[in-house]
Amino acid sequence: MVKLCIFDMDGLLLDSEREVYLKTGVEVSEAIGHPLSYEFLTGIMGSGWDLYEGSVKRMHGEDYPFEEYWSIFWPKVQDKLHNMAIPLMPGTREILDYCRDNGIRMAVATSSHREVTECCLKNDGIYDYFDFLMTGDMVVNSKPHPEIYIRTMEQFADIDRNEILVIEDGHNGAQSARNAGCRYALVEDLAYLSDEDKAGAALCTDSLLKVIDYLKEENEGTAGV
Repeated sequence: MVKLCIFDMDGLLLDSEREVYLKTGVEVSEAIGHPLSYEFLTGIMGSGWDLYEGSVKRMHGEDYPFEEYWSIFWPKVQDKLHNMAIPLMPGTREILDYCRDNGIRMAVATSSHREVTECCLKNDGIYDYFDFLMTGDMVVNSKPHPEIYIRTMEQFADIDRNEILVIEDGHNGAQSARNAGCRYALVEDLAYLSDEDKAGAALCTDSLLKVIDYLKEENEGTAGV
């Protein structure tokens, strides 16, 4: 049975990776005359500043003007995250409605900081679905470290770990959930997933709608237990 779903945010609930990070990266790099391809940026998406910089310089040379790029890129990203309604990923509204209507509690565990997380969820009208938000500035160690999921589960002490489902879309998130001893479902989109990620998943699919089917099977199959 599933009594709690813990969702990642970027690339899972919100199409922020495609609509904000990737589009902005391509636009800014072209504007400064040092283009970064959509495919290349997809491969390094979700990296911290230092890893992002290292990847760019390994691929495009140590003389790549990364500081100039980042000084334009990051403020543009922040402005979009704070002020635009980011398109929801297919199935987002449906799975949130399903969980709410069937008494499944919901939390978000995201590497984004709290201010950005709240803005994004409020701008898209889905903030009130969630019982709890665990954000990147609330933990010492970011994904793939398990801290974010361990601390989120601590907020729901009345729910057994085997009644929790983490829903993720990328390698770092899958590894974080696995390291925390969580059951997890993966929704494949842009982010890289390893064979180990997929093998360890309770479900690996291309749609949040199919996660609803999984929840129905889990909960209807245990009704009355």
